[in-house]
Amino acid sequence: MNTGRILLVLALNSLWCLNGVLAEEGKTRTWTAADGRTLEAELLSATPEAVTVRRTDGQRFDLPLSGLSEADQAWVKQRLADQARSKGLEEGPFADKITGEWVKVPAEEYGLVFQLYGTRELSRLDEPFPLFVHLHGAGGRAADVEAGKVEITAQRLAREEQYDETPCLIAVPLCPPDTFWGAHVEKLEKIIDTLVDSLPIDRDRIYLSGYSMGSRGIGSLLESRPKFYAAAMFADGEAKPEWVEKVDAALWFWYSGERDLAGAEAVAKAYVAAGKTAHFEGYPDFTHNQISWQLAHDEEVFPWMFAQRRKAAN
Repeated sequence: MNTGRILLVLALNSLWCLNGVLAEEGKTRTWTAADGRTLEAELLSATPEAVTVRRTDGQRFDLPLSGLSEADQAWVKQRLADQARSKGLEEGPFADKITGEWVKVPAEEYGLVFQLYGTRELSRLDEPFPLFVHLHGAGGRAADVEAGKVEITAQRLAREEQYDETPCLIAVPLCPPDTFWGAHVEKLEKIIDTLVDSLPIDRDRIYLSGYSMGSRGIGSLLESRPKFYAAAMFADGEAKPEWVEKVDAALWFWYSGERDLAGAEAVAKAYVAAGKTAHFEGYPDFTHNQISWQLAHDEEVFPWMFAQRRKAAN
Protein backbone atom coordinates (compact mmCIF):
# COMPACT_ATOMS: atom_id res chain seq x y z
CA MET A 1 0.00 0.00 0.00
CA ASN A 2 1.44 3.38 -1.00
CA THR A 3 1.28 5.41 2.21
CA GLY A 4 2.62 8.49 0.41
CA ARG A 5 -0.75 8.80 -1.34
CA ILE A 6 -3.43 9.30 1.07
CA LEU A 7 -6.30 7.48 2.07
CA LEU A 8 -7.98 5.48 4.22
CA VAL A 9 -10.29 3.07 5.38
CA LEU A 10 -12.50 0.47 5.53
CA ALA A 11 -14.05 -2.73 5.19
CA LEU A 12 -17.65 -2.71 6.06
CA ASN A 13 -19.55 -5.92 5.68
CA SER A 14 -21.71 -3.88 3.37
CA LEU A 15 -20.79 -0.68 1.54
CA TRP A 16 -22.01 2.58 2.99
CA CYS A 17 -25.34 3.21 1.33
CA LEU A 18 -28.29 5.53 1.64
CA ASN A 19 -31.62 4.31 0.26
CA GLY A 20 -29.75 1.38 -1.32
CA VAL A 21 -27.44 3.53 -3.48
CA LEU A 22 -23.73 3.98 -2.81
CA ALA A 23 -23.70 7.56 -1.58
CA GLU A 24 -20.40 8.67 -3.18
CA GLU A 25 -20.48 6.52 -6.34
CA GLY A 26 -18.82 8.37 -9.20
CA LYS A 27 -18.08 11.45 -7.07
CA THR A 28 -14.47 12.31 -6.38
CA ARG A 29 -13.25 14.65 -3.67
CA THR A 30 -9.89 15.92 -2.50
CA TRP A 31 -8.68 13.89 0.45
CA THR A 32 -5.98 15.35 2.68
CA ALA A 33 -3.59 13.31 4.80
CA ALA A 34 -2.60 14.34 8.30
CA ASP A 35 0.78 15.45 6.89
CA GLY A 36 -0.86 17.62 4.20
CA ARG A 37 -0.56 15.39 1.11
CA THR A 38 -3.68 15.15 -1.06
CA LEU A 39 -5.41 12.68 -3.35
CA GLU A 40 -8.39 12.93 -5.69
CA ALA A 41 -10.55 9.85 -5.16
CA GLU A 42 -14.08 8.65 -4.56
CA LEU A 43 -15.26 7.01 -1.35
CA LEU A 44 -16.20 3.36 -1.78
CA SER A 45 -16.86 2.36 1.82
CA ALA A 46 -16.10 3.38 5.38
CA THR A 47 -15.98 2.14 8.96
CA PRO A 48 -15.19 4.06 12.16
CA GLU A 49 -11.58 2.89 11.74
CA ALA A 50 -10.81 3.16 8.01
CA VAL A 51 -11.99 4.04 4.52
CA THR A 52 -11.64 2.53 1.07
CA VAL A 53 -11.23 5.00 -1.78
CA ARG A 54 -10.67 4.67 -5.52
CA ARG A 55 -8.45 7.00 -7.51
CA THR A 56 -9.51 8.12 -11.00
CA ASP A 57 -7.15 5.53 -12.58
CA GLY A 58 -9.02 2.75 -10.76
CA GLN A 59 -6.42 2.06 -8.07
CA ARG A 60 -7.85 1.51 -4.58
CA PHE A 61 -6.39 2.50 -1.25
CA ASP A 62 -7.34 1.28 2.25
CA LEU A 63 -5.95 3.45 5.03
CA PRO A 64 -6.74 4.17 8.69
CA LEU A 65 -9.07 7.04 9.40
CA SER A 66 -6.44 8.39 11.79
CA GLY A 67 -4.18 9.02 8.79
CA LEU A 68 -6.52 11.68 7.43
CA SER A 69 -6.88 15.34 8.26
CA GLU A 70 -9.29 16.30 11.04
CA ALA A 71 -11.67 17.75 8.44
CA ASP A 72 -11.74 14.50 6.45
CA GLN A 73 -12.20 12.43 9.60
CA ALA A 74 -15.19 14.59 10.54
CA TRP A 75 -16.60 14.26 7.01
CA VAL A 76 -16.42 10.45 7.14
CA LYS A 77 -17.85 10.27 10.65
CA GLN A 78 -20.79 12.44 9.60
CA ARG A 79 -21.59 10.10 6.72
CA LEU A 80 -21.40 7.06 8.96
CA ALA A 81 -23.81 8.82 11.33
CA ASP A 82 -26.09 9.57 8.38
CA GLN A 83 -26.01 5.89 7.46
CA ALA A 84 -27.20 4.94 10.94
CA ARG A 85 -29.85 7.68 10.86
CA SER A 86 -31.16 6.40 7.51
CA LYS A 87 -32.12 3.16 9.26
CA GLY A 88 -33.76 4.90 12.21
CA LEU A 89 -37.34 4.37 11.07
CA GLU A 90 -36.80 0.61 10.99
CA GLU A 91 -34.48 -0.12 13.88
CA GLY A 92 -33.72 3.02 15.92
CA PRO A 93 -35.01 4.01 19.37
CA PHE A 94 -38.04 5.74 17.83
CA ALA A 95 -38.89 3.13 15.19
CA ASP A 96 -41.88 1.83 17.15
CA LYS A 97 -43.17 5.35 17.82
CA ILE A 98 -43.75 6.40 14.20
CA THR A 99 -47.24 4.92 13.91
CA GLY A 100 -49.58 7.49 12.39
CA GLU A 101 -50.89 8.23 15.88
CA TRP A 102 -49.68 10.51 18.66
CA VAL A 103 -47.27 8.55 20.86
CA LYS A 104 -46.16 9.69 24.31
CA VAL A 105 -42.53 9.30 25.40
CA PRO A 106 -42.10 9.30 29.21
CA ALA A 107 -39.90 11.82 31.00
CA GLU A 108 -37.66 9.10 32.42
CA GLU A 109 -36.02 8.62 29.04
CA TYR A 110 -35.20 12.19 28.00
CA GLY A 111 -35.91 14.48 30.95
CA LEU A 112 -39.32 15.75 29.76
CA VAL A 113 -42.51 14.07 28.64
CA PHE A 114 -43.00 14.65 24.93
CA GLN A 115 -45.31 13.45 22.20
CA LEU A 116 -44.37 12.39 18.68
CA TYR A 117 -46.41 12.22 15.51
CA GLY A 118 -45.25 10.76 12.24
CA THR A 119 -46.57 8.27 9.72
CA ARG A 120 -44.95 5.33 7.95
CA GLU A 121 -45.01 7.46 4.80
CA LEU A 122 -41.81 9.02 6.11
CA SER A 123 -39.94 5.82 5.28
CA ARG A 124 -40.95 6.16 1.64
CA LEU A 125 -39.64 9.69 1.16
CA ASP A 126 -36.66 10.11 -1.13
CA GLU A 127 -35.05 12.73 1.10
CA PRO A 128 -34.60 13.38 4.82
CA PHE A 129 -37.71 14.90 6.40
CA PRO A 130 -38.19 18.03 8.55
CA LEU A 131 -38.62 18.16 12.33
CA PHE A 132 -41.33 20.45 13.73
CA VAL A 133 -41.18 21.26 17.45
CA HIS A 134 -44.11 23.01 19.17
CA LEU A 135 -44.03 24.44 22.70
CA HIS A 136 -47.37 25.01 24.42
CA GLY A 137 -48.50 27.93 26.56
CA ALA A 138 -48.64 28.18 30.34
CA GLY A 139 -52.09 26.59 30.50
CA GLY A 140 -50.70 23.32 29.17
CA ARG A 141 -48.25 22.73 32.00
CA ALA A 142 -48.75 19.35 33.66
CA ALA A 143 -46.94 16.35 35.09
CA ASP A 144 -48.46 14.08 32.44
CA VAL A 145 -50.67 14.34 29.39
CA GLU A 146 -53.06 12.18 27.42
CA ALA A 147 -51.58 11.08 24.09
CA GLY A 148 -52.98 13.26 21.32
CA LYS A 149 -53.82 16.21 23.55
CA VAL A 150 -51.78 18.94 21.87
CA GLU A 151 -52.36 22.59 21.00
CA ILE A 152 -54.13 23.61 17.80
CA THR A 153 -50.99 24.31 15.75
CA ALA A 154 -49.69 20.77 16.17
CA GLN A 155 -53.19 19.36 15.68
CA ARG A 156 -53.61 21.17 12.36
CA LEU A 157 -50.20 20.09 11.08
CA ALA A 158 -51.00 16.44 11.84
CA ARG A 159 -54.34 16.53 9.96
CA GLU A 160 -54.21 14.27 6.91
CA GLU A 161 -54.88 16.97 4.33
CA GLN A 162 -52.09 19.15 5.70
CA TYR A 163 -49.66 16.37 6.61
CA ASP A 164 -49.79 14.99 3.05
CA GLU A 165 -48.54 18.37 1.84
CA THR A 166 -45.89 18.82 4.53
CA PRO A 167 -44.78 15.40 5.85
CA CYS A 168 -42.53 15.70 8.88
CA LEU A 169 -41.90 14.48 12.39
CA ILE A 170 -43.82 16.53 14.97
CA ALA A 171 -42.53 16.75 18.55
CA VAL A 172 -44.57 18.36 21.33
CA PRO A 173 -42.81 18.47 24.72
CA LEU A 174 -44.67 18.97 28.00
CA CYS A 175 -43.60 21.67 30.47
CA PRO A 176 -43.81 20.48 34.11
CA PRO A 177 -46.07 22.34 36.59
CA ASP A 178 -44.85 25.59 38.13
CA THR A 179 -41.92 25.91 35.73
CA PHE A 180 -41.17 27.78 32.53
CA TRP A 181 -39.63 26.63 29.25
CA GLY A 182 -36.52 28.70 29.87
CA ALA A 183 -35.59 26.34 32.69
CA HIS A 184 -35.68 23.35 30.36
CA VAL A 185 -33.57 24.46 27.38
CA GLU A 186 -30.97 21.73 27.89
CA LYS A 187 -33.66 19.05 28.11
CA LEU A 188 -35.41 20.39 25.01
CA GLU A 189 -32.11 20.38 23.12
CA LYS A 190 -31.46 16.82 24.27
CA ILE A 191 -34.81 15.74 22.82
CA ILE A 192 -34.17 17.56 19.56
CA ASP A 193 -30.60 16.28 19.21
CA THR A 194 -31.58 12.70 20.02
CA LEU A 195 -34.31 12.78 17.37
CA VAL A 196 -31.94 14.28 14.79
CA ASP A 197 -29.18 11.78 15.59
CA SER A 198 -31.55 8.80 15.52
CA LEU A 199 -33.72 9.48 12.46
CA PRO A 200 -33.23 10.71 8.87
CA ILE A 201 -34.20 14.27 9.77
CA ASP A 202 -33.07 17.10 7.53
CA ARG A 203 -30.68 19.12 9.71
CA ASP A 204 -31.39 22.18 7.60
CA ARG A 205 -35.16 22.01 8.16
CA ILE A 206 -35.73 22.03 11.91
CA TYR A 207 -38.68 24.30 12.76
CA LEU A 208 -39.92 25.84 16.00
CA SER A 209 -43.41 26.96 16.96
CA GLY A 210 -44.71 28.37 20.21
CA TYR A 211 -47.74 29.97 21.82
CA SER A 212 -47.42 32.54 24.63
CA MET A 213 -45.08 30.95 27.19
CA GLY A 214 -44.13 28.54 24.40
CA SER A 215 -43.12 31.51 22.23
CA ARG A 216 -40.79 32.65 24.97
CA GLY A 217 -39.50 29.08 25.09
CA ILE A 218 -38.62 28.93 21.40
CA GLY A 219 -36.99 32.34 21.85
CA SER A 220 -34.74 30.73 24.46
CA LEU A 221 -33.89 27.92 22.03
CA LEU A 222 -32.98 30.45 19.34
CA GLU A 223 -30.77 32.34 21.77
CA SER A 224 -29.01 29.14 22.84
CA ARG A 225 -28.26 28.03 19.26
CA PRO A 226 -28.90 31.04 16.99
CA LYS A 227 -27.78 29.33 13.78
CA PHE A 228 -29.28 25.89 14.39
CA TYR A 229 -32.92 26.31 13.31
CA ALA A 230 -34.44 27.03 9.91
CA ALA A 231 -37.51 28.97 11.05
CA ALA A 232 -39.63 29.86 14.07
CA MET A 233 -43.15 31.18 14.40
CA PHE A 234 -44.51 33.01 17.41
CA ALA A 235 -48.13 33.26 18.54
CA ASP A 236 -47.74 36.20 20.93
CA GLY A 237 -44.84 35.82 23.35
CA GLU A 238 -41.79 37.99 22.80
CA ALA A 239 -39.66 39.54 20.08
CA LYS A 240 -36.22 40.76 21.14
CA PRO A 241 -34.24 43.42 19.24
CA GLU A 242 -30.96 41.53 19.88
CA TRP A 243 -32.20 38.71 17.65
CA VAL A 244 -31.67 40.96 14.64
CA GLU A 245 -27.92 40.62 14.97
CA LYS A 246 -27.59 37.17 16.54
CA VAL A 247 -30.30 34.91 15.05
CA ASP A 248 -30.38 33.56 11.48
CA ALA A 249 -33.66 31.62 11.44
CA ALA A 250 -36.62 32.92 9.44
CA LEU A 251 -39.18 34.41 11.88
CA TRP A 252 -42.93 34.95 11.64
CA PHE A 253 -44.77 36.81 14.41
CA TRP A 254 -48.53 36.60 15.02
CA TYR A 255 -49.52 39.11 17.69
CA SER A 256 -52.81 39.94 19.35
CA GLY A 257 -53.96 43.30 20.69
CA GLU A 258 -53.13 42.10 24.20
CA ARG A 259 -49.40 42.02 23.46
CA ASP A 260 -46.81 44.51 22.22
CA LEU A 261 -47.72 44.65 18.54
CA ALA A 262 -45.60 47.71 17.84
CA GLY A 263 -42.52 46.18 19.45
CA ALA A 264 -42.84 42.89 17.55
CA GLU A 265 -43.43 44.70 14.27
CA ALA A 266 -40.35 46.84 14.85
CA VAL A 267 -38.21 43.73 15.39
CA ALA A 268 -39.60 42.14 12.22
CA LYS A 269 -38.82 45.27 10.18
CA ALA A 270 -35.31 45.50 11.57
CA TYR A 271 -34.76 41.82 10.83
CA VAL A 272 -35.74 42.34 7.20
CA ALA A 273 -33.61 45.47 6.97
CA ALA A 274 -30.66 43.33 8.08
CA GLY A 275 -31.22 41.08 5.06
CA LYS A 276 -32.96 38.30 6.98
CA THR A 277 -36.40 36.72 6.61
CA ALA A 278 -39.20 37.91 8.90
CA HIS A 279 -42.95 38.45 8.69
CA PHE A 280 -45.36 40.16 11.04
CA GLU A 281 -49.13 39.75 11.39
CA GLY A 282 -50.87 41.99 13.91
CA TYR A 283 -54.47 41.48 15.05
CA PRO A 284 -55.35 44.38 17.37
CA ASP A 285 -58.94 43.16 17.83
CA PHE A 286 -57.92 39.62 18.80
CA THR A 287 -57.48 38.44 22.38
CA HIS A 288 -54.42 36.50 23.48
CA ASN A 289 -56.42 33.27 23.54
CA GLN A 290 -57.50 33.73 19.93
CA ILE A 291 -54.08 34.25 18.36
CA SER A 292 -52.94 30.62 18.42
CA TRP A 293 -56.11 29.60 16.57
CA GLN A 294 -55.45 32.32 14.00
CA LEU A 295 -51.93 31.09 13.37
CA ALA A 296 -52.94 27.46 13.00
CA HIS A 297 -55.69 28.29 10.47
CA ASP A 298 -53.61 30.66 8.34
CA GLU A 299 -53.37 28.98 4.92
CA GLU A 300 -49.91 30.43 4.31
CA VAL A 301 -48.22 29.46 7.54
CA PHE A 302 -47.17 25.87 6.90
CA PRO A 303 -46.18 26.36 3.23
CA TRP A 304 -44.07 29.34 4.33
CA MET A 305 -42.38 27.48 7.15
CA PHE A 306 -41.61 24.32 5.22
CA ALA A 307 -40.04 26.35 2.43
CA GLN A 308 -37.40 27.69 4.84
CA ARG A 309 -33.97 26.16 5.16
CA ARG A 310 -31.19 26.84 7.60
CA LYS A 311 -28.80 29.43 6.20
CA ALA A 312 -25.68 28.42 8.10
CA ALA A 313 -24.36 25.43 9.99
CA ASN A 314 -24.26 25.63 13.76
